[in-house]
Amino acid sequence: MSSPEHPAHWPDPVVDTYDSVLAESPGLAGAAFSTLVEACELLASAYALDKVAADANYVSTGSTGQTTAHPCLVEARLARTEASRILGRLIVPANRGQALARARHGGLTR
Repeated sequence: MSSPEHPAHWPDPVVDTYDSVLAESPGLAGAAFSTLVEACELLASAYALDKVAADANYVSTGSTGQTTAHPCLVEARLARTEASRILGRLIVPANRGQALARARHGGLTR
């Protein structure tokens, strides 16, 4: 259930993500907090795009009349991928192993 501090268009899983990140990093403020909100907006967009694709039975007609995957599927995946990348940089690694793995894969070590 959404609290008044969450935008009304955020579905419950997005609210859960927002609340979880703030629970893990309660001191999040400034640019980092804005980044969290942006990641949540990307997730909310992904959910909305998923609905559009589902309403079209996940298919679309291509320029030559062929049946193709609905373009919203790709856009939703891209939004989720970017949100995941952003969220991965916001959450502080729990241990040295996680920090080293994140560093190997281009993340921040904090």
